[in-house]
Amino acid sequence: MLNDQINTKIRFNSYAFALTNCILGCALGFFYGHVTFETIITAISISITGVSVLALCNYSIDYSRAYKLHLKDKKNGIISPIMVGDMPVTQLRKRMAIMTLIATVFGAIAIYIALGSNIQVLSWFIFLCVMCVLATLFYNVSALYLYRGIGAIAIFLLFGMASVVCAQFLIVAASRSTIDIYPDTILLAFSSGAASLMILYGRSIRMMVNDTPNVIRKSFVLSFGYKITSIYLLALLLANIFFSVLACVSSHRPIEALLLLIGFIPMSYQVYTIIRHMKMSVILKQSFNNLMSYCCINNLVWVIILTVDYWLYN
Repeated sequence: MLNDQINTKIRFNSYAFALTNCILGCALGFFYGHVTFETIITAISISITGVSVLALCNYSIDYSRAYKLHLKDKKNGIISPIMVGDMPVTQLRKRMAIMTLIATVFGAIAIYIALGSNIQVLSWFIFLCVMCVLATLFYNVSALYLYRGIGAIAIFLLFGMASVVCAQFLIVAASRSTIDIYPDTILLAFSSGAASLMILYGRSIRMMVNDTPNVIRKSFVLSFGYKITSIYLLALLLANIFFSVLACVSSHRPIEALLLLIGFIPMSYQVYTIIRHMKMSVILKQSFNNLMSYCCINNLVWVIILTVDYWLYN
């Protein structure tokens, strides 16, 4: 019962993390652009698109797990339907189709408002978005891509870089300001990318110690061991802190970096807890859930900083 509650919170916090990444990118766009009716509609559309894409990815993960378990039962001579919990796979496919439709419609609205008259930029933008989504879906449905690291690259590009950079770019374009990608946007995109990889790592560790482990035979943790991957997790935490603080010091008020450093204290503690209790399922799940919550909070702290700077200094 406790595991089910934690798993539900983890799924909810994953949506919150995707949403706050998009909100952060939109806040950067408002800071360098203008707050108008068009930019507000663009920001809402971007946020809905980001959450819908993550929902589609989560559904594809569920489908992949159910299909692999079905194949495992089939090899053992057990004939079983493909089920995701109590849900038949046909219902899951309908949900995936709905999420695809929602992401397409609202993504098209955001892109049209921002770049509707610029066909050349529009075509390249759509191409890059489609490639990011396809790469992420390949990660979700194939353990081979996870083992080769392609999935981590896709997560870094889509839920880290693209959610921040593309959101800022579209909001500035929708405000009819000079289209550019600013230094703090790049730095915060790298920070969000590092946070996304931290969450991906936490998810892979959580699956390893689950009472009903996933059928992935090869993973990053199994390939390199707990000690080396712990160093990798610490490096991601330091990169997250470094790029976030550097963005604040270089493009905003250095005093505001103190708020960020205070916000990173509980996140650092959760990383410490994950490393220390790496083989304890319940503690690990709760720490992983808390880690995503603090990543969301740090994004919202940045939104507050941008809002204060916009109203006080613009």
